[in-house]
Amino acid sequence: MPISGRYAAEGQYSLWGALAVVNWINDRGGLDCGGKKVRVRLVYRDSESKLELAQSLTESLVTRDKVHFLLSPYGSDLAIGVSPIAEKYGVLMVVVGAASDRIFQQGFKYVVGVAAVASQYMWSVLDMAKAVDPNVKTVGILYRDSEFNRMVAEGAKTHAEKLGLRVVVYEPYPATPKDLTPQILKVKAANPDVLIVASHFADGQLAIRQMAEQKVDAKLIALSVAPLVPEFYDALKNLAECVVGPSHWEPPVRYTPELARQKGVEWFGPTAEEFAQYFKRVSRELGGKEIEPGYHAAWAAKGVLAILYGVYKAADVDSAKVLSELGKARFMTFFSEFKLDPATNVNVAHSMVAIQWQNGERVVIWPSEVATAKLRYPSLTWDEKSAGKVCK
Repeated sequence: MPISGRYAAEGQYSLWGALAVVNWINDRGGLDCGGKKVRVRLVYRDSESKLELAQSLTESLVTRDKVHFLLSPYGSDLAIGVSPIAEKYGVLMVVVGAASDRIFQQGFKYVVGVAAVASQYMWSVLDMAKAVDPNVKTVGILYRDSEFNRMVAEGAKTHAEKLGLRVVVYEPYPATPKDLTPQILKVKAANPDVLIVASHFADGQLAIRQMAEQKVDAKLIALSVAPLVPEFYDALKNLAECVVGPSHWEPPVRYTPELARQKGVEWFGPTAEEFAQYFKRVSRELGGKEIEPGYHAAWAAKGVLAILYGVYKAADVDSAKVLSELGKARFMTFFSEFKLDPATNVNVAHSMVAIQWQNGERVVIWPSEVATAKLRYPSLTWDEKSAGKVCK
């Protein structure tokens, strides 16, 4: 897991989410495996966000540490790079924190996804914009030139055009940008109704700051990944107000044992409240302060739970047997339901929600049936005195 380097923030939260579930399982005596309780051990190394190091560490985990299963590293480029190693050794790898469609287009048997793929990330945001404002006509798309973000951008462009929207800017920026002014000026000139930035944490912050400098107006601004990192608001303060983002999971989105019973599916793992309690404990012990979990943490936790559910059902740690059980499984965790598409090995029972920062809080705004607040739209004006964003 990249707990240093360019993916450090997201990788760290992913690691803590996985540890939270492992601790929850072990505090209950371990996992039931064929009538015997067995403890779970999470073995992890820091790939420093480097592909070659991630590959060598993955091979070492399999051949030297003799792990039974793998969680992918955060980041689609890293996950794609280590997938052939999992396949080579026949070790089941659950993909967490990586969503490039290409990961699941290689025909790998032992690589499994538990969340939506990258091309679907902005669908909920675009659907919401169209539903809230039938007069929306134009979309601008900027994207970090990396595996995951290219897929997000391509999927957003395709879906926007499907909805009858015109894409007036479609512009990449460097993978490690220092200045996005040229791209942002193109957006300002095109003046789209909706602006999408396919980003990660650091470049997402840079994009918002430089949009503020250039006073870019849009009815709605949506970023992938960055708004879902807890430090996003701490870093940007009022500039983060009204920013929208797609999320795999938010604490208010309640999947519960009661809902599982109503739907006739099995419940597995901690409740959302229990997960948050364990995550905050891990964040306090390893990070020095107690924070609420976001979707990066919950996604990694779901990866652990998918593996352990398969072990529980197979009563075995053999990857082929566990994979066979997951292929016919239908169950629910605090993160979402789980049902694999046999053609892609991706969980097709999972869907995205949309969030917005409002008054310093991250609230769920879409879909309406799980929303905790209404979308603030049009989303911004500019205060000439402070050059700050004011949420309407």
